[in-house]
Amino acid sequence: MTERAPRPSGPPPAGPYVLKKLRELDGALIAAIPRVVESSDDEAIHDLRVAIRRLRTMLKMARPLFGRWHADVVRKAFADVMKATGDLRDEEVLEETLDGLSDDPAFKTWLEARSARERKLRRAVIARIERGELDRARLMLKALLVFPFDPARDMELSKFARRTVERARRTVEKGRDVPPEDMLGLHQLRISYKELRYSIELLADALPLDARAMLEPAVVFQKRLGEIHDVDVAAEVLRHSRTLPAEAREQAAASLARVREKRIGKYLRELDPLGPHGPAGGPREPAAPHELVGRGPEEVVREVGRGHGHGESRENKGNGAAASLDEAVTTTSFDPPGEPGSQSS
Repeated sequence: MTERAPRPSGPPPAGPYVLKKLRELDGALIAAIPRVVESSDDEAIHDLRVAIRRLRTMLKMARPLFGRWHADVVRKAFADVMKATGDLRDEEVLEETLDGLSDDPAFKTWLEARSARERKLRRAVIARIERGELDRARLMLKALLVFPFDPARDMELSKFARRTVERARRTVEKGRDVPPEDMLGLHQLRISYKELRYSIELLADALPLDARAMLEPAVVFQKRLGEIHDVDVAAEVLRHSRTLPAEAREQAAASLARVREKRIGKYLRELDPLGPHGPAGGPREPAAPHELVGRGPEEVVREVGRGHGHGESRENKGNGAAASLDEAVTTTSFDPPGEPGSQSS
């Protein structure tokens, strides 16, 4: 593979760092592909999806270096397989969320029948891989990495990293006051936290401490909001199912409502420990993870010293959601295939 020409000594540039990260992400993608095709483990689809998502996120962040058009052409090449893996992961998470909500025999029968949709979606992902869709996307990525970009577009790595994270942080700030009843707003906030998380993880080597310290709140709240969104999507599926008897649907919906209430409570307690949902009295705890986002460097470092550390970087497996609640409702079948009213036939 042809390497870019070396640059004069000075502050490290962003270009070589981004190229190295993209090659590493491509390697993770290569490692996940045979596991998916062979159905060798339960984590294969999840890991493939995460690898594609991180790669596309890195390309999005690198638009100033490659140019928006070139970066987005490669991102789009991965989009169809990304959507197929997302549909499959959504179905897996949906079945996990619905499991055990009702003891009505009709509900259990309806839920068991959904496994046919999961198998259909899995075959669709494997078919796309075997048709070479990922190979073609990776070929375009390779061309992007080999073809030299305009040196005038390059910039100092530290400046590139800080700007990228700051842009993601501001997006979180704009949406963080969304009320708990706004399902779509909470989902959009989760996406914002995810982009903040990925930008920090992918650029961590070039970031100062105050920027890296935002990783834990991003991980925590991506997870909490994902747990809530999983319930919201499941509730929509129940509401629109035409083959599930009303009594079984109502029992399951009531159970889901209680689950959502608990998850919202957990989210709000971590959002504001001293608020009405947090513990009353007692000594002041370290700032809630959410509160670190947007604070100055000195405050962040001080609060990190009060007990905050980095959360696990493992992708939250409960976040199998569509790009919006409306999309989840339209792309998720509400009934098992083969039954009257099924949308997946």
